[in-house]
Amino acid sequence: MSDIIIIITYTLAVLFFFAFTRVLTTTIHELGHYIAGSVFLKGNYTIFIGSYGDPSKGFHFKIGNLKVHFKYNPILWQYGLCVPKETNNSILGNYLFTLAGPIASLLTTFFCFYILILTELHGFIKFGTTLLFLSSITDFFYNILPHKTPIKLHNGKIIYNDGQSLKNLLKYKKTYNQYLKIYEFCNKSEFDKAIAVFESIYPTNTDPNLIRMGIAAYINNKNYSRAIDLLTVLKSLEELNSDDLSNYGLAYSYLGEHNIALEFYNQSLQLNPDNFNSLNNRGYTYNLIEKYTEAIADFNRAIKLNIDFAYAYNNRGLAHIKLGNLEGGLKDIDKSMEIDQNNSYAYKNLGIYYFDIGNYEKAKELFLKAKELNNKTHGLPELIEAVNKRLSV
Repeated sequence: MSDIIIIITYTLAVLFFFAFTRVLTTTIHELGHYIAGSVFLKGNYTIFIGSYGDPSKGFHFKIGNLKVHFKYNPILWQYGLCVPKETNNSILGNYLFTLAGPIASLLTTFFCFYILILTELHGFIKFGTTLLFLSSITDFFYNILPHKTPIKLHNGKIIYNDGQSLKNLLKYKKTYNQYLKIYEFCNKSEFDKAIAVFESIYPTNTDPNLIRMGIAAYINNKNYSRAIDLLTVLKSLEELNSDDLSNYGLAYSYLGEHNIALEFYNQSLQLNPDNFNSLNNRGYTYNLIEKYTEAIADFNRAIKLNIDFAYAYNNRGLAHIKLGNLEGGLKDIDKSMEIDQNNSYAYKNLGIYYFDIGNYEKAKELFLKAKELNNKTHGLPELIEAVNKRLSV
């Protein structure tokens, strides 16, 4: 019996040391980014331990210009992300900020190596230092070697590991400021300006990531044919990823080519079954062709993957309403508005509910509110025209 207890004790101790070293090396890596950012870029920073930008289901604390989020689940602590609150257009500063994470991991590796070689450690202290050495050197090589496969953030955006980011900064340093301008304009929903900057450097620059930015800007600006043209160019340059295929589907869906859109969504989800944007977009298309049961299944999966996905809630709400579940549908739309008060699609879908029950004044009020929030909301002009006709009768 005592032998079993000893084995269990040692096993738990090993697991504890492993978990501790993973969170420690991850935190050191992200602190490297933060320290360099504070020195060379200034501003406020947030470090996420256990996620790629998810502030839910965890605890956080703030020290000066740094905010730190830890997920409750320690199994996830091997993941980390450091993000600045403000965008900075200093290419040197951003290069040093990106490089500092791997450097912090490498310094930890050298420190552990020094301790192991030049000091006499015993037992769990030596074992723990060895784990820390192995964990930090793994972090260094994983992050410094460029990976073309993007990392999807909690908000659906993508980034690349440190090595690939450094490579991109060096390769496109002449147009780096234009990249930042496109990104900033898109974040402000100023898509006309984003497109103008994009077209000023394309097609001279055929960087796939630049083309992806152009695709996003054109889709949001309702120029779906141009987005499809750029997706075709992107396909000729490299293999499309799950998000690219999702954008293909979205563009065709907005053009009314729903069967083609569904094919692209299916391909997207074959590559990445957990792509909650593709699930939401496919569900949205199912709503458009009145396949509400299939739509709800997709929205359920999207919400399970991203519990704060406002668009999935309001789209599921509309599907429930169309199937006669008014209470559940309105509850979903309310939840969507609670998560994102500026979600124009939630107001549009709530307006559709009032339109369907004959309350045209309320429907128009909600449609106009949706237009105020985003005048490019898909299908909104047709709905406003329809409600105006009913009110004029």
